[in-house]
Amino acid sequence: MGDEVIDVPSSSSSASATTSSLETIATTSQTTAGITNNNNNNNSNKNIFVDGIIKKIGRVEDERIIYPEYNTGEVPRIFSSLTYERAENNDDINNTKGTTTKTKVVAKHNSGSVFGGASLVAGTMVGAGILALPSATASVGFIPSTGAMGIGWLYMAMSGLLIAELSINRLGQSGKPGQGMLDLYEDSLGPKWSKLGSAAYFGLHYCLLVAYIAQGGSNLNVLLGLDTLGVPNGVPQAVFATAIAAGLYSAKPSTIEKANNVFVSILAVVFTGIIALGVGSADFHSLIEPSNQHPENVVNALPIIFLSLVYHNVVPTVVNQLEGDRSKITKAILFGTSVPTLMFVAWNAVVLGNVGPEAAASGIVDPVALLQSSGGNPMLGNLVTIFSFLALVTSLIGFVYGLIDGWTDVFNLPTEGPTYDKWKAPLFGLVFLPPLALSLTDPDIFFTALDYGGAFGVSTLFLILPPIMVWQQRYGDEQQPLLTKPMVPLGKLPLGSMWKAAGTLIVEQGAAKLGVFDFFEQQFQQFF
Repeated sequence: MGDEVIDVPSSSSSASATTSSLETIATTSQTTAGITNNNNNNNSNKNIFVDGIIKKIGRVEDERIIYPEYNTGEVPRIFSSLTYERAENNDDINNTKGTTTKTKVVAKHNSGSVFGGASLVAGTMVGAGILALPSATASVGFIPSTGAMGIGWLYMAMSGLLIAELSINRLGQSGKPGQGMLDLYEDSLGPKWSKLGSAAYFGLHYCLLVAYIAQGGSNLNVLLGLDTLGVPNGVPQAVFATAIAAGLYSAKPSTIEKANNVFVSILAVVFTGIIALGVGSADFHSLIEPSNQHPENVVNALPIIFLSLVYHNVVPTVVNQLEGDRSKITKAILFGTSVPTLMFVAWNAVVLGNVGPEAAASGIVDPVALLQSSGGNPMLGNLVTIFSFLALVTSLIGFVYGLIDGWTDVFNLPTEGPTYDKWKAPLFGLVFLPPLALSLTDPDIFFTALDYGGAFGVSTLFLILPPIMVWQQRYGDEQQPLLTKPMVPLGKLPLGSMWKAAGTLIVEQGAAKLGVFDFFEQQFQQFF
């Protein structure tokens, strides 16, 4: 056999192939590394972009939170509300002394409930503002005014949550529950700027008392027929204010609380009757007719809409009752504000549906008064009068005590005890006499007082100051420790939206009430 010839590659050929393979691998590795680096760069750019947006919106870092367990929900409340009661036990002792009595102290935990907090919020919201809603929205139309109430609810609910956030963080810093609105203003704004909050607080309360006394006198006229007896103007207002002041001055707080609970219960029954009777006689077709909707007028209704949604002075109380439990507080505020808002929508539909768009177009300023005096449905008119009277009384009680608490803070007086009793009469005079004097100058000042209170008092107190205070607390000093993370999401966006919208409303309403728009309109007409 012949020898087989085997072709063996030379060493130079093998080295060349190996080098080529290594170059291919290196090129592939470089390509893969380049792709990876590009992906990393893209991800890094995306992270930088996202972090930039988050920083622009505003973020509270986890390192600032004092108790992380509170924010995770592991520890839901800040403190425990305990009451101590003495209990007597009779122990039989087998000796000549017979029976002895031992006294022991029993601690009870009052955790509060979402329903209780929501009821307090809802009861505060249902007041005199609901009586002015039909007057404010008659020229707007039911559909645009309902949309405005929805927006108003959103802003006022956010405002309440911001005040709750301030209360919780202040509670964590001071360790003292029970701080009110004036305390929050002073703590957050300092002595100088807190005076603006105090001025708005007293201004709003006095505007509301003027409105309550004026409308209370008008209701007495309707109930007792005093105008037919030739009673001079202003006398019903004086009688109403004197009766309320005497009752609150002489009655014990427990008696006032029981009476208020009775009034609120009757109020709910009467409101149900109004809705039941009013639905049957309302013209809902005209109510939602497109030609009767005028959204261009909605700005003029916003002060009364915002005023009708006020409950914020009880938010610190809700925070204390629910022991700082953020979840419960949020539910109490959202549920407690939603139910009255739906009530307001139903009330507006019934009143405007029974009065009709023709009355609004003809310049009727008070659809509620028109409904009271209408003979078409006397039962409905009587129920509206009773509802109006009870709504005024129940709201008046809360705002009177709010003013008394405010003045005791100003004069550094206690809220009970011999010193308070000594100054009680002057305090009541300071609360009732100024608004009574203003209501006597114009018994029909009800709507005007509420309008001014909503445009300037509510906007300043609850739509400008709380977001500014929260902004300062969250983002002014980013090293300041906090107890809770934001209770209103989206960082700075809702804060800026609130105070800018309220500031615009104040400027617009101020210009309108000073006649600036009318002046420029006249000048424009002269030149053109």
